[in-house]
Amino acid sequence: MLSFLTNGGKVREAQVINAGQVFVEGIGFLGVTGECEIPAIEFETYEQNGGFYKSNLNTGILKPLTLKTKFTEYNEVLMVSMGNQFDDLSRFYIKWNVSSPKGHFSHTATFRGNITKNTYPKIKFGEAVEVEIELQAYFMKLESNGIPEVLVDTRNLTCIIGGRDIWQEIRSNVV
Repeated sequence: MLSFLTNGGKVREAQVINAGQVFVEGIGFLGVTGECEIPAIEFETYEQNGGFYKSNLNTGILKPLTLKTKFTEYNEVLMVSMGNQFDDLSRFYIKWNVSSPKGHFSHTATFRGNITKNTYPKIKFGEAVEVEIELQAYFMKLESNGIPEVLVDTRNLTCIIGGRDIWQEIRSNVV
């Protein structure tokens, strides 16, 4: 058996997400999320030509952070948040729980940014309500059991991943 498939002789078992809830700072509970797509941390690359080979060089420039989430209810908190975003950016907190044979783990994602898309529910009699939003985030913080894993704050030129601020050197030369 391949060693990377086992953990001390035991096959690793999948983790399961139990539930997700979304809150908007200063307004309250937005709803239960049926599906949430946390933004990918993706950097721009540059293709360099080495004569006999080509490779992609990571530039350190972060691609836009877009949060996409679907709700199983229509809630006025979303409208209040959208209405306030031109005076004060939207602040979303998403909390979810993961279960596995090793135990239960809490996760929190914090986002600040602008809601750029709000898809109203389709009117289908007898069908479940589904509202979808997209938020262009300038701030993202991911925590697992209260321990920060990722902190991206593009306004303050901070990008901490796994405890290391990868923009520290660049920031010291620019600011």
